[in-house]
Amino acid sequence: MAYLYTPELIDQALTYEQYRAHIRTVLATDPIDDAAERMRHYTAKNAALMDEYDDSYAVLPGLSEALALAPPATWLVISEGWCGDAAFNVPLLYLAEAAAPTAIKLRLVLRDSNMDLMDANLTDGGRSIPKLIVLNEALEPVAHWGPRPEPLQQLMKAWKNEGLELKQLIPKVHGWYDADRTRSLQHELTRMIKRYS
Repeated sequence: MAYLYTPELIDQALTYEQYRAHIRTVLATDPIDDAAERMRHYTAKNAALMDEYDDSYAVLPGLSEALALAPPATWLVISEGWCGDAAFNVPLLYLAEAAAPTAIKLRLVLRDSNMDLMDANLTDGGRSIPKLIVLNEALEPVAHWGPRPEPLQQLMKAWKNEGLELKQLIPKVHGWYDADRTRSLQHELTRMIKRYS
């Protein structure tokens, strides 16, 4: 059965500003359990990265042109503050909304409290985030993206097949994102928008 996207889900979802405020609140309060304590370090690093990317990212002309022709849509993103890929990608999604507010209504939901939604949007059987679901005005899914640009997704598969552990993967992933500077993400979003426009 297809997942049902409802107005209530969209109304309860977070704006980007609310998402960032949620992350600040998480960092300002004591962790609720050992898992939250383990994730705290990643959340703090990601919050600092997002501060940087909010100021340094820019929408490229190709994406701007596609957005200018796009029909109104809700970009619903499954994310969490502790997710490194989200820190690199979600700020660009927000900039796209800021550049074309009539074409994009960006809303975010937290993965760990929306498992039904997450399980309806798996990547290769995994609960990988961030996951973007584009919904038309009837709240029907018309496109998906995530959890990371395709060239990096292929590298991740190769690195995991080599047996690299998380602590070895993180610097490789950061290096890739720093070198790419959102170009792959913006090209993929441009193609996605042209398909659903």
